[in-house]
Formats: sequence, C-alpha cells, structure tokens
Amino acid sequence: MADLVGSRAESGFTELDPDRTPLPLPVGDVDLEKKAKELGIKYFLVSYSTLNSDSRVSVVPRRAIRDVQRRGCGVPAAMFFKADGADPEMNIVPDPNTLIQLPWKREYGWLSSNLYLNGKPFSQCPRRALIRQMQRARNMGFVMKSGIEPEFTLLNKDGSAVGDPLDAQQPMSLQEPLSIMRNSNIIMKIYDVMEELNWEPYEVDHEAACCQYEINYGFADALTTADRHAFMKFMIKEIAELEGFRITFMPVPLPNLLCSNGLHVNVSLWSTKDDKNLFTDASDPALGISQTAYHFLGGLMKHVKESCAFLCPTVNSYKRLNLGAWCPNTVSWGGNNRTVLLRVPANNRIEHRLADGSANPHLTQAVILAAGLDGIENKIDPGSRTDFEVPKHPERFQKVPESLIDALALLRGSQFLRSTFGDALVNGFNYVKEKEWRLYLSHLSQWERDYYMNC
Repeated sequence: MADLVGSRAESGFTELDPDRTPLPLPVGDVDLEKKAKELGIKYFLVSYSTLNSDSRVSVVPRRAIRDVQRRGCGVPAAMFFKADGADPEMNIVPDPNTLIQLPWKREYGWLSSNLYLNGKPFSQCPRRALIRQMQRARNMGFVMKSGIEPEFTLLNKDGSAVGDPLDAQQPMSLQEPLSIMRNSNIIMKIYDVMEELNWEPYEVDHEAACCQYEINYGFADALTTADRHAFMKFMIKEIAELEGFRITFMPVPLPNLLCSNGLHVNVSLWSTKDDKNLFTDASDPALGISQTAYHFLGGLMKHVKESCAFLCPTVNSYKRLNLGAWCPNTVSWGGNNRTVLLRVPANNRIEHRLADGSANPHLTQAVILAAGLDGIENKIDPGSRTDFEVPKHPERFQKVPESLIDALALLRGSQFLRSTFGDALVNGFNYVKEKEWRLYLSHLSQWERDYYMNC
C-alpha cells in the first residue's frame, strides 16, 4: 500500500493553474446578497464536493455572502483530502449560477462551489476535475449531456430496518402500488420539490427490493447534472428526516434484500455548433448509433476496470457487484440488454450501469466523459456486442474488481487516470479510500464471530 502521509506535491499544494483567475473573484453575473434579499433567503448552504461521495456545507448568513462570493470561506483540507493539519485552509468559493432556494425551507439557499488553496484552484477538487473535462469536450466540439437513475432505500428513523414493514412481507416489490401509496407522503413530496425546481421529473418507481425507490428527472449538461445530483442526495435525506424516516443511497444497506442500490448514468454527446445529438445515426443497421457513439463506447470499455474505484468507491460497493443476476460486474456492452455493463437502450444515449449511490457525483461524470473522449480521440473499437444473458456465460468476460482494495490498485497504476486528472487527485482519492479500507479491516463483523467461533 502507498504511504498514507505523502508530500505536499502529492497533495496538490504546489500545483498552480495560471489559466484560472486568482482570488479575490469578481461578483459575477449574480449578486448573491441582492438576490437573497429579493427571494427572502436568510442563510446560504455553501456546499463543496469531497473525495468521498457526500457534500459538506458552510452556513453563511446573507450579510456575509458578498465577501464569501469574492474570497470564499475556509475549511481544513486535511478533513476530506490528502493533506495534514500544517497545511493552510482551503477556500470554498460558491458558483453563484448554481443557487437553489430550498422549496421546503425558503429561507435557505444552496450553492455548489469550487475549492481554492493559496488563491489558486485546488487540484484535488472533484468539481473542477469535471469542469476541465467539460472544457476538453468543448474544445473537441462536444457537450456531454447526462441523466441519472438514483436508487435509494427508505429506512426507519434510526436506519436499523426498512421503513415499511408491510413491504417486507412479499418476495418482490417492483412497482407494488400499495407500498407506493403507503409512502406517498415522502416519495411524492420529493417529486413535488423536483417539479418546483423545474427538473422535469417524469417517473416514480418502486424498485424490486423492499422499500427501494427511484425518481427519474430530466437530463442536462454533465456539470448541471452533477450539481443537481449532489443537492438531490441532501434534499431527499432531509425530507425523509422531516417525515420521521431515513433514506440511504448505500448500495447494500441491509442483509437479505433482493436488489441493491445502483446509479445508472445515461450519457450522450451534443454538438456545440447546433445542439444536435451526435450519438444518433439512422444509417447504422444494428443500433442506429453513430461512429462517435461506438468510439465513445470503446473508450468506456477500455477504461472501465481502472475507473471502478471512482464509480464504486466503498467497501459496501463490492457487496453489490458480487450479488444479483443483473449486476454489472463484467466488462461487456450490448443493445437493450439489462445484463451488460454498458447498455444502449435507444439510439440517442449510452447507459453506464457500473456506478452506485456512494459515488461522488462530479467524479462519476468526469471519469465517464474522460474515458469516452479517449475512445473518440483514438477511435477505439468497443468489440462485439453481447446479445445474450451475461450470467449464463461468465467465462467469456473479464470481471471488474471484486473489492475496493483491488479497484484502488488499478486506480494507482492507471497512467490514463493520472494523465487525465493529475497525480494529486488520484493520490488524494487513493489516500482517503485506503484509510477507509484499513478501518474496515480492523472491524470485527458478526459473520466472523458466527463462522469462526468454534476454532
């Protein structure tokens, strides 16, 4: 394993980006203090993306937001990144164009942010990693648009059991109407918030497992989708708590559930010139997709194993990947085939099925876009399409990593990820996740007690 201390260079503290505007920043197109007065916002939740999946926030009152908009607010980098207590504080600098007024607590506003250190962009910032890939795509004439399918589980207040005991009294709960109606106060409140935010929600599904739901909403450019994804996780959890429940996006939150929580990501590339979907091609006799789409698929296929740590970043992620007949644990692609990892459900998009709900929203979009662009640049052939059930012929496919530590080994050794995102971010992510792995190794589970007590 890599040294968990590391140098300042590895942490990204000596890396400066001369192409970015140093602090202090101009107020920009949106004066947040003025906007807050217009909307009745008293407090701002200034959020930032960590190398774990969750967002963290600083609460800033309206009277202080102008200075925070220019200079940011401080946070110790060592809490969520590869750093130590002797390093200076980071600055959380909000993007004023991301303001969301909370529909259920209108005195609060939410902001997505970028991270700075010593007045320069912080090289471990997940949101900036995505912004750079979006710029790379624009330089090639592309905008990646994406939509997500976030699965989550409704639990009781302390998270010790499912939130609807009656739902557990049936073998399979897919689209079960009574369960949906029993929990409609929570589920439809979430839907109504999405509607008020103009996210264009279009489907509410009870998934196959007990108390497992999915609410789908409209697609957008990848950065907007990632920012919404981060807010959405906070929003759903907050609404559940207000109703006396708990919601988790953990892949496998309880034993003996039929299915685990995934995060399918649907992506397509659009032209910067005329906003045309570049994945469709009616002349393709097989799937109706373009050579651009095939090459994008090729890049995803080539880099999926080394990308696995970003998309499945927890110990629990690999419980999901080792369970279930439809689990996307093989390097495979196909048409409208739910047993493959990369699915082409229609001629206008590719569905990446590997990620789960514990993945960082910004790194998820960034690594998918980076892999796809590499496929286009190098005209990578995705190989033969799979039109049969993958679990019936496992010997024909390579498998994705089976544990977090295996995935981290591929991440550390990936020249593609290092050249794409920089050593600082790759080393930082590995540092945070290796600490998590070591905590897991030191934990005594009930399974071990049950299995080995008679030694």
